[in-house]
Amino acid sequence: MARKHDETYKLIFSQRAAVEELIRHFVGEGLAEELDFDTLDPLPTDRISGGLVQRQTDLLCKVRFRGGWLYLLILLEFQSENDPFMALRILTYTCLTYEELIRRGEIKPGNKLPPLLPVTVYNGRPRWRAATDIAELIAPVTAPLAQYLPSFRYLLLDLQRIGEQDPQSRDLVTSLGIVERDPTPENLQRVMRGLTRRFGEPEFTELHQALRSWVAGAAEAWQISEADLARMMSFPEDEEMYERAKELRDQVHRDGVRQGLEQGRRERALVVRRFATRKFGAETAERLTRILEDMADADRIDEVVDAIIDCDSGAELFARVRA
Repeated sequence: MARKHDETYKLIFSQRAAVEELIRHFVGEGLAEELDFDTLDPLPTDRISGGLVQRQTDLLCKVRFRGGWLYLLILLEFQSENDPFMALRILTYTCLTYEELIRRGEIKPGNKLPPLLPVTVYNGRPRWRAATDIAELIAPVTAPLAQYLPSFRYLLLDLQRIGEQDPQSRDLVTSLGIVERDPTPENLQRVMRGLTRRFGEPEFTELHQALRSWVAGAAEAWQISEADLARMMSFPEDEEMYERAKELRDQVHRDGVRQGLEQGRRERALVVRRFATRKFGAETAERLTRILEDMADADRIDEVVDAIIDCDSGAELFARVRA
């Protein structure tokens, strides 16, 4: 995973929505219902091993269980290439994280360690081949010794395989996989518009910013041109309506004729009404329709389209249209 792309994945999975989607769709609905995602809190990722070697996880956070003191640690690593010893690496990070909690006095003698969910997010094209359990890396032994060998498994999210298995899914993690699998401008724009509609509330503003950063960071790796990137960054669904309105305005200029105006006006009025409904609501659109019925001048319809684009309220729109 390119460095810039790697960093933008951290931005996405630092968001509550991404963590909740991950747990709900890939760990279990039941666990998701037990957690209070409003308590999601990032933790420092620097760790010092016993040999004074600095280790750093990609992302570490915690979220509390509902109705109690217990919290869940979530450790995420982002990979673009297979790492044959990934299981050992994540086990090391897990042990260092627990040691850090003890060192800071958050875990007292006699207390239990908090549960930890280790996750590897992989976006490489070749299928992930590395072991997902540390036990797979240890040579087989006979039964008396086997009971003393460690067993530790991490959750693998192979994004391209996820996108392949469930191409109709609309959860956030699978959507990222669908784009990684087919990073064409058309597919990316379609998926991102779907995410924008699904996470349309103001509380998801930071998630939208993270997604935009993710696209920008991945563009070079996907060999997407600057022109296509600029077009893809128009995520909001309303952008299509604005483009249609601009086309309509240009069409009025190009036509420059009055023959057949009545039929053309009815068609344009429908588009203008739908555009006004999307921006100002049905009541404003209904009032605007009655005004459009009295307009025979193409230039005046042109002015109405301009007003819808420029104005911020219905009152401002009607003041300008009637002026």
